[in-house]
Amino acid sequence: MDKHKIFTIDSAEMGERADKVISLKFPEYSRNYFLNLIKERKILVNKNSIKPSYLVKVGDNIEIEFSDKKEIGETSGEKIGIDILYEDENVLVINKKPGIVVHPSAGHTGGTLVNAIIDHFPAIKDVVYDKKSAISMARPGLVHRLDKDTSGVIIVAKNNKSMRTLSRQIQNRNVRKTYLAICFGWPKNDSGHLVSFLGRHPKNRKKIANIGETQGKEAISDYSLIKHFETKYGKFSLIEFDIKTGRTHQIRVQASEMSNPVLGDDFYGNKLSEALSLKLNIKRQLLHAKKLEITLPGDRKSKVFEAPLPEDFESVLNDFII
Repeated sequence: MDKHKIFTIDSAEMGERADKVISLKFPEYSRNYFLNLIKERKILVNKNSIKPSYLVKVGDNIEIEFSDKKEIGETSGEKIGIDILYEDENVLVINKKPGIVVHPSAGHTGGTLVNAIIDHFPAIKDVVYDKKSAISMARPGLVHRLDKDTSGVIIVAKNNKSMRTLSRQIQNRNVRKTYLAICFGWPKNDSGHLVSFLGRHPKNRKKIANIGETQGKEAISDYSLIKHFETKYGKFSLIEFDIKTGRTHQIRVQASEMSNPVLGDDFYGNKLSEALSLKLNIKRQLLHAKKLEITLPGDRKSKVFEAPLPEDFESVLNDFII
């Protein structure tokens, strides 16, 4: 089957729930499968994301991006080494290595950080938002995520009360997340305030883009230049990003909008940044979640957790200097 399908609602389907109409159209898939696709924003109506309860109208264009697998299987523990920065009865703070996917998905059913966490603390399998959702069950304990090739601090809840406490802080923007990025070129200003409205790219659903205030979600970051670097191949910068929101690919998109894409980012880079990354032998986007400041369950004051730079990131900084 083609992984991408588009069809138009006719009068016989008008007024029905979107998830019901789609599951009837493709009976080889379960209704729960399509519920999960809707939550992942892989089903769009007239180019917009929807809720499962959306009632379809005549002429609605339904666009479906099918997952590689029909269902995500049960997540089990795997012996994968993890770097634990802090642990108590409520939380686990990890220094995530670059190259590891955070949670299972249709394309990554094993070898993830969640698989490693379950092996370390099996009871975390019950720490989920919705036990009826396959997506939720594949993400036990997670209150935020990092991209596969992004390294650094990630906090995990070990019980449902902690999950609610941590999630509330993140939703209310009471958490401070600080990232370091090695970016192409030198920014025009040494510091700045970035505001974008991010959503799925209209032509490439795997990418995120600034799609405007009416359709996108607000993404806010402050940045400051730490250091300039120059090589015989070109210039690059070490930049600190303090993000106020946690949108998918936020820093990577905003750095690209500044004309200073993260080196090694083959998704949001340009020809010049990709050429420099190749010459410097950079094999992944050099983005690191350096610091997380958050209040742990039961505490009154926030704690700061910091992750050391990974070897490949540090070697680029040490090899070149003005």
